[in-house]
Parts: sequence; structure tokens; C-alpha cells
Amino acid sequence: MKNFKSERGSVTVFVIVAFIFTMTILLNLYWSNTNYQVTVLQAQQRISEIYGNDVNNVKEIYDSL
Repeated sequence: MKNFKSERGSVTVFVIVAFIFTMTILLNLYWSNTNYQVTVLQAQQRISEIYGNDVNNVKEIYDSL
């Protein structure tokens, strides 16, 4: 019976470590995905600002061509 208890404790520790390891990986993936989305949104905002300036000055751009 004593051997069974030590095996049960080992399995419990293994499950806890595996859970913590899995959660760490998932959180890192979530954070990296969030950072990527923020970078993409910033780039889109910058492009829309540049495009907006070009649309407002389309007559001048056309005349210069």
C-alpha cells in the first residue's frame, strides 16, 4: 500500500507540471498573437493616414502628372 501512495504522488506531480507547462505555452502563444495583431493594426492605421492624405490631394497629384 505504501508503494501505491508514492506512485500516486508522482503521477499527481507529473500532471501538475504538465498542466503548468501547457498553460505557459498557451499564454506565450496568446501574447505573441496579440502583439502581432497590434503591429498589423498600427501598420494599417499608418497606411490609411497616408492614403487619406493622397485622396485629399488627388487634384494636385493629377495636375503634377
